[in-house]
Amino acid sequence: MYENYREIPSPLQAIWNILDDYAATKPSVIRCIFRATGFLLLTLVLIGPYAVCGFAYPAGKRPVAAMWFKACLKFCGLKVRINGTVHTRGATLFVANHASYLDILVLGSLVDARFVAKRDVASWPLFGLLAKLANTIFVTRDRKRAVCDCAGLSDALQNDESLILFPEGTSSNGLGVLQFRSTLFACVDPRQVPSEIKMQPISIAYTRYADGRRLKGELTDLYAWYGDMTLADHLLSVFGLKGAVVDIHFMPPIQPAAFQNRKTLATAAESAVRSSLEKAHANA
Repeated sequence: MYENYREIPSPLQAIWNILDDYAATKPSVIRCIFRATGFLLLTLVLIGPYAVCGFAYPAGKRPVAAMWFKACLKFCGLKVRINGTVHTRGATLFVANHASYLDILVLGSLVDARFVAKRDVASWPLFGLLAKLANTIFVTRDRKRAVCDCAGLSDALQNDESLILFPEGTSSNGLGVLQFRSTLFACVDPRQVPSEIKMQPISIAYTRYADGRRLKGELTDLYAWYGDMTLADHLLSVFGLKGAVVDIHFMPPIQPAAFQNRKTLATAAESAVRSSLEKAHANA
Protein backbone atom coordinates (compact mmCIF):
# COMPACT_ATOMS: atom_id res chain seq x y z
CA MET A 1 0.00 0.00 0.00
CA TYR A 2 2.86 2.37 0.84
CA GLU A 3 6.17 2.21 -1.09
CA ASN A 4 8.38 2.86 1.94
CA TYR A 5 6.24 1.00 4.42
CA ARG A 6 9.06 -1.36 5.50
CA GLU A 7 11.62 1.44 5.86
CA ILE A 8 9.97 3.05 8.90
CA PRO A 9 12.23 2.27 11.90
CA SER A 10 10.85 0.26 14.79
CA PRO A 11 9.10 1.12 17.12
CA LEU A 12 7.72 3.83 14.81
CA GLN A 13 6.57 1.03 12.51
CA ALA A 14 4.25 -0.33 15.21
CA ILE A 15 2.80 3.14 15.83
CA TRP A 16 2.32 3.61 12.09
CA ASN A 17 0.51 0.28 11.82
CA ILE A 18 -1.90 1.22 14.59
CA LEU A 19 -2.67 4.64 13.10
CA ASP A 20 -3.08 3.17 9.63
CA ASP A 21 -5.50 0.48 10.85
CA TYR A 22 -7.48 3.00 12.87
CA ALA A 23 -7.80 5.39 9.92
CA ALA A 24 -8.97 2.58 7.64
CA THR A 25 -11.81 1.59 9.96
CA LYS A 26 -12.84 5.03 11.15
CA PRO A 27 -16.27 5.87 9.65
CA SER A 28 -16.24 8.71 7.13
CA VAL A 29 -18.75 11.45 7.96
CA ILE A 30 -19.13 12.38 4.30
CA ARG A 31 -19.68 8.76 3.28
CA CYS A 32 -22.18 8.32 6.10
CA ILE A 33 -24.20 11.39 5.10
CA PHE A 34 -24.26 10.36 1.45
CA ARG A 35 -25.32 6.78 2.13
CA ALA A 36 -27.81 7.59 4.90
CA THR A 37 -29.46 10.21 2.68
CA GLY A 38 -29.65 7.72 -0.18
CA PHE A 39 -31.16 5.10 2.13
CA LEU A 40 -33.86 7.45 3.42
CA LEU A 41 -34.73 8.80 -0.05
CA LEU A 42 -34.93 5.32 -1.55
CA THR A 43 -37.13 4.11 1.31
CA LEU A 44 -39.47 7.09 0.97
CA VAL A 45 -39.74 6.56 -2.80
CA LEU A 46 -40.43 2.82 -2.62
CA ILE A 47 -42.56 2.54 0.50
CA GLY A 48 -45.64 3.93 -1.27
CA PRO A 49 -45.58 1.56 -4.28
CA TYR A 50 -44.75 -1.33 -1.97
CA ALA A 51 -47.74 -0.59 0.27
CA VAL A 52 -50.05 -0.22 -2.74
CA CYS A 53 -48.86 -3.56 -4.15
CA GLY A 54 -49.75 -5.14 -0.82
CA PHE A 55 -53.40 -4.26 -1.38
CA ALA A 56 -53.82 -4.22 -5.15
CA TYR A 57 -51.06 -6.35 -6.68
CA PRO A 58 -49.31 -8.73 -4.24
CA ALA A 59 -47.10 -10.18 -6.99
CA GLY A 60 -45.49 -6.77 -7.39
CA LYS A 61 -44.19 -6.65 -3.82
CA ARG A 62 -41.22 -8.93 -4.37
CA PRO A 63 -39.59 -6.92 -7.21
CA VAL A 64 -39.92 -3.72 -5.18
CA ALA A 65 -38.53 -5.40 -2.04
CA ALA A 66 -35.64 -6.97 -3.96
CA MET A 67 -34.73 -3.56 -5.38
CA TRP A 68 -34.73 -2.04 -1.89
CA PHE A 69 -32.67 -4.84 -0.34
CA LYS A 70 -30.02 -4.75 -3.08
CA ALA A 71 -29.72 -0.98 -2.95
CA CYS A 72 -29.37 -1.11 0.85
CA LEU A 73 -26.50 -3.57 0.50
CA LYS A 74 -24.71 -0.99 -1.64
CA PHE A 75 -25.45 1.77 0.87
CA CYS A 76 -23.84 -0.42 3.53
CA GLY A 77 -20.90 -1.31 1.30
CA LEU A 78 -21.59 -5.04 1.53
CA LYS A 79 -20.38 -7.43 -1.18
CA VAL A 80 -22.17 -10.78 -1.01
CA ARG A 81 -20.48 -13.97 -2.17
CA ILE A 82 -22.90 -16.87 -2.64
CA ASN A 83 -22.21 -20.58 -2.22
CA GLY A 84 -24.99 -23.05 -2.93
CA THR A 85 -28.49 -22.55 -4.30
CA VAL A 86 -31.68 -21.19 -2.75
CA HIS A 87 -34.38 -23.85 -2.53
CA THR A 88 -37.42 -22.60 -4.45
CA ARG A 89 -39.51 -25.73 -4.92
CA GLY A 90 -42.38 -25.28 -2.52
CA ALA A 91 -42.70 -23.95 1.01
CA THR A 92 -39.35 -23.82 2.83
CA LEU A 93 -38.25 -22.90 6.32
CA PHE A 94 -34.89 -21.16 5.94
CA VAL A 95 -32.85 -21.21 9.16
CA ALA A 96 -29.70 -19.12 9.60
CA ASN A 97 -27.25 -17.90 12.21
CA HIS A 98 -27.76 -14.29 13.28
CA ALA A 99 -24.97 -11.72 13.64
CA SER A 100 -26.66 -8.46 12.73
CA TYR A 101 -29.72 -6.67 11.37
CA LEU A 102 -27.65 -6.65 8.17
CA ASP A 103 -28.46 -10.37 7.84
CA ILE A 104 -31.97 -9.26 6.85
CA LEU A 105 -30.63 -7.23 3.94
CA VAL A 106 -28.45 -10.10 2.77
CA LEU A 107 -31.18 -12.74 2.95
CA GLY A 108 -33.91 -10.41 1.71
CA SER A 109 -31.94 -9.69 -1.45
CA LEU A 110 -31.67 -13.40 -2.25
CA VAL A 111 -34.68 -15.18 -0.77
CA ASP A 112 -38.38 -14.60 -1.43
CA ALA A 113 -39.79 -15.38 2.00
CA ARG A 114 -41.41 -13.83 5.07
CA PHE A 115 -39.17 -13.08 8.02
CA VAL A 116 -39.88 -14.29 11.54
CA ALA A 117 -38.88 -11.67 14.12
CA LYS A 118 -39.23 -11.06 17.83
CA ARG A 119 -42.28 -8.98 18.72
CA ASP A 120 -40.10 -6.05 19.90
CA VAL A 121 -39.16 -5.29 16.29
CA ALA A 122 -42.73 -4.21 15.54
CA SER A 123 -42.26 -1.11 17.73
CA TRP A 124 -38.94 0.00 16.21
CA PRO A 125 -39.01 3.40 14.45
CA LEU A 126 -39.27 3.01 10.65
CA PHE A 127 -37.96 -0.57 10.64
CA GLY A 128 -41.02 -1.76 12.55
CA LEU A 129 -43.26 -0.21 9.89
CA LEU A 130 -41.21 -1.79 7.11
CA ALA A 131 -41.40 -5.16 8.85
CA LYS A 132 -45.19 -4.91 9.13
CA LEU A 133 -45.55 -3.95 5.46
CA ALA A 134 -43.43 -6.98 4.58
CA ASN A 135 -45.85 -9.26 6.47
CA THR A 136 -43.20 -10.25 8.99
CA ILE A 137 -44.46 -12.80 11.49
CA PHE A 138 -43.78 -11.56 15.02
CA VAL A 139 -43.20 -14.08 17.79
CA THR A 140 -42.62 -13.84 21.52
CA ARG A 141 -40.04 -15.52 23.73
CA ASP A 142 -42.79 -16.42 26.19
CA ARG A 143 -43.07 -20.20 26.23
CA LYS A 144 -46.76 -19.94 27.10
CA ARG A 145 -47.44 -18.28 23.76
CA ALA A 146 -45.09 -20.52 21.80
CA VAL A 147 -47.96 -22.80 20.76
CA CYS A 148 -49.86 -19.90 19.18
CA ASP A 149 -46.71 -18.62 17.49
CA CYS A 150 -45.91 -22.02 16.01
CA ALA A 151 -49.47 -22.40 14.79
CA GLY A 152 -49.09 -19.18 12.81
CA LEU A 153 -45.82 -20.35 11.31
CA SER A 154 -47.28 -23.74 10.44
CA ASP A 155 -50.27 -22.11 8.74
CA ALA A 156 -47.98 -19.96 6.62
CA LEU A 157 -45.88 -22.95 5.52
CA GLN A 158 -48.95 -25.02 4.71
CA ASN A 159 -50.24 -22.11 2.63
CA ASP A 160 -47.11 -22.50 0.50
CA GLU A 161 -45.32 -19.50 2.02
CA SER A 162 -41.62 -19.72 2.81
CA LEU A 163 -40.20 -18.34 6.07
CA ILE A 164 -36.81 -17.09 7.30
CA LEU A 165 -36.05 -17.94 10.92
CA PHE A 166 -33.09 -17.08 13.17
CA PRO A 167 -33.28 -19.97 15.67
CA GLU A 168 -30.62 -18.59 18.03
CA GLY A 169 -33.24 -16.13 19.27
CA THR A 170 -30.72 -13.27 19.38
CA SER A 171 -27.64 -12.05 17.53
CA SER A 172 -23.98 -12.75 18.35
CA ASN A 173 -20.56 -11.56 17.20
CA GLY A 174 -20.87 -13.74 14.11
CA LEU A 175 -17.80 -15.89 14.75
CA GLY A 176 -19.78 -18.77 16.25
CA VAL A 177 -23.30 -20.12 16.54
CA LEU A 178 -25.43 -20.00 19.66
CA GLN A 179 -27.64 -22.94 20.53
CA PHE A 180 -30.67 -23.20 18.27
CA ARG A 181 -33.91 -22.99 20.24
CA SER A 182 -36.05 -25.95 19.31
CA THR A 183 -39.36 -24.34 20.33
CA LEU A 184 -40.10 -22.68 17.01
CA PHE A 185 -39.03 -25.79 15.11
CA ALA A 186 -42.43 -27.09 16.17
CA CYS A 187 -43.77 -25.51 12.97
CA VAL A 188 -41.91 -28.27 11.10
CA ASP A 189 -42.41 -30.96 13.74
CA PRO A 190 -41.32 -34.21 12.06
CA ARG A 191 -44.39 -35.99 13.45
CA GLN A 192 -46.82 -33.58 11.77
CA VAL A 193 -45.13 -31.67 8.95
CA PRO A 194 -46.28 -32.47 5.39
CA SER A 195 -43.59 -34.19 3.34
CA GLU A 196 -43.51 -31.42 0.72
CA ILE A 197 -42.29 -28.82 3.24
CA LYS A 198 -38.51 -28.53 3.39
CA MET A 199 -35.98 -26.80 5.62
CA GLN A 200 -32.76 -25.21 4.34
CA PRO A 201 -29.87 -24.30 6.68
CA ILE A 202 -27.93 -21.13 5.81
CA SER A 203 -24.69 -19.72 7.21
CA ILE A 204 -23.90 -16.00 7.04
CA ALA A 205 -20.29 -14.96 7.64
CA TYR A 206 -18.90 -11.42 7.64
CA THR A 207 -15.39 -12.41 6.67
CA ARG A 208 -13.29 -9.50 5.39
CA TYR A 209 -13.16 -5.72 5.57
CA ALA A 210 -12.91 -3.71 2.35
CA ASP A 211 -9.12 -3.45 2.68
CA GLY A 212 -8.77 -7.24 2.82
CA ARG A 213 -8.31 -7.72 6.56
CA ARG A 214 -10.16 -10.55 8.24
CA LEU A 215 -13.07 -9.45 10.40
CA LYS A 216 -11.94 -10.94 13.68
CA GLY A 217 -11.27 -9.67 17.17
CA GLU A 218 -12.52 -6.12 17.66
CA LEU A 219 -13.13 -5.80 13.93
CA THR A 220 -16.13 -8.12 14.20
CA ASP A 221 -18.03 -5.32 15.94
CA LEU A 222 -17.87 -3.20 12.80
CA TYR A 223 -20.70 -5.26 11.31
CA ALA A 224 -21.95 -7.61 14.02
CA TRP A 225 -24.72 -6.08 16.14
CA TYR A 226 -25.36 -7.71 19.48
CA GLY A 227 -25.49 -7.21 23.22
CA ASP A 228 -26.23 -3.62 24.29
CA MET A 229 -25.21 -1.96 21.01
CA THR A 230 -27.67 0.71 19.86
CA LEU A 231 -29.14 0.32 16.41
CA ALA A 232 -28.92 3.96 15.26
CA ASP A 233 -25.27 4.42 16.25
CA HIS A 234 -24.22 1.12 14.71
CA LEU A 235 -26.11 1.75 11.47
CA LEU A 236 -24.58 5.21 11.06
CA SER A 237 -21.16 3.66 11.64
CA VAL A 238 -21.85 1.05 8.95
CA PHE A 239 -22.90 3.77 6.50
CA GLY A 240 -19.57 5.49 7.12
CA LEU A 241 -17.34 2.44 6.76
CA LYS A 242 -15.72 1.32 3.52
CA GLY A 243 -17.55 -2.01 3.35
CA ALA A 244 -17.14 -5.72 3.89
CA VAL A 245 -17.42 -9.12 2.27
CA VAL A 246 -20.27 -11.40 3.35
CA ASP A 247 -20.09 -15.12 2.55
CA ILE A 248 -23.45 -16.85 2.49
CA HIS A 249 -23.84 -20.60 2.09
CA PHE A 250 -27.13 -22.24 1.17
CA MET A 251 -26.82 -25.86 2.24
CA PRO A 252 -28.78 -28.77 0.77
CA PRO A 253 -32.44 -28.81 1.91
CA ILE A 254 -33.42 -31.05 4.80
CA GLN A 255 -36.53 -33.22 4.96
CA PRO A 256 -37.96 -32.51 8.45
CA ALA A 257 -40.10 -35.64 8.37
CA ALA A 258 -36.93 -37.74 8.31
CA PHE A 259 -36.05 -36.78 11.90
CA GLN A 260 -37.30 -38.19 15.17
CA ASN A 261 -38.51 -34.93 16.70
CA ARG A 262 -38.05 -31.16 16.56
CA LYS A 263 -35.09 -31.26 18.98
CA THR A 264 -33.05 -33.60 16.80
CA LEU A 265 -34.04 -31.51 13.80
CA ALA A 266 -32.87 -28.30 15.52
CA THR A 267 -29.60 -29.97 16.53
CA ALA A 268 -28.93 -31.14 12.97
CA ALA A 269 -29.59 -27.66 11.57
CA GLU A 270 -27.39 -26.03 14.22
CA SER A 271 -24.54 -28.45 13.50
CA ALA A 272 -24.74 -27.82 9.76
CA VAL A 273 -24.74 -24.03 10.17
CA ARG A 274 -21.89 -24.08 12.70
CA SER A 275 -19.71 -26.26 10.49
CA SER A 276 -20.37 -24.06 7.46
CA LEU A 277 -19.68 -20.85 9.40
CA GLU A 278 -16.38 -22.13 10.77
CA LYS A 279 -15.33 -23.18 7.27
CA ALA A 280 -16.25 -19.76 5.84
CA HIS A 281 -14.10 -17.92 8.38
CA ALA A 282 -11.22 -20.38 8.00
CA ASN A 283 -11.18 -20.11 4.20
CA ALA A 284 -11.91 -16.40 3.88
